[in-house]
Amino acid sequence: MAVIDVKGVSKTFYSSGSILKAIKDISLSVNRGEFVSIVGPSGCGKSTLFNIISGLQLPDSGEIRINGENVTGKKGKVAYMPQKDLLFPWRTIIDNVVLGSEIQGIPVKQARKEALNLMPLFGLQGFEHSYPSELSGGMRQRAALLRTFLCKKDIMLLDEPFGRLDEITKSKMQKWLLDVWERFQTSILFITHDIEEAVFLSDRVYVFSDRPAVVNAEIKVNLSRPRSQDVINHPEFLNIKRRLWKALKESI
Repeated sequence: MAVIDVKGVSKTFYSSGSILKAIKDISLSVNRGEFVSIVGPSGCGKSTLFNIISGLQLPDSGEIRINGENVTGKKGKVAYMPQKDLLFPWRTIIDNVVLGSEIQGIPVKQARKEALNLMPLFGLQGFEHSYPSELSGGMRQRAALLRTFLCKKDIMLLDEPFGRLDEITKSKMQKWLLDVWERFQTSILFITHDIEEAVFLSDRVYVFSDRPAVVNAEIKVNLSRPRSQDVINHPEFLNIKRRLWKALKESI
């Protein structure tokens, strides 16, 4: 069953007499417990689509359905982690990660207790009272992801969360994310510019064209789970990677 169903969504921006067509007639879906990625050229409208799914922007046409319900323009239906970690520098890590819970009206004591219980899983034990400036890039991203998980939504939108990390840290974070995802069984829609990352993480990958973005390809990742880093040398992994590169080059 599709938990996210994007149907014919288009969006154009108008500013100071200029017209920017961002996305055009986008349709895609994410099934329950599925990990789906989107790849495409920079600036093609992927983040715009996330803003529409999360209710932060309205489409010009089309609709967003969550669990069959039309939620176009409605906020609070999904958990959304944007590209930057957006941790407040004046708040400790524990106070940062419970922010979403506070906004949802969850009592602070309850939110902090739950966050503290999850700190070891997210690799943040011992850093509860540290400030963001005292953490590495990978740890900041884990804190931002913990804040997203604490929103307690069955659907998560992750907008290129590892794009600013070095390759070694990124590799560790990818494996860690899969471990956490398999434990919580959430449905994830994930934006990345990294073809190898998309293949390693995903059940399916959508390829977007250049702006205005359309869906140029949908490729299924037929690789067993759980996955280790060794899978990147598997012939089927390399085959899927080649197919994605071909689809991406044809999209530019």
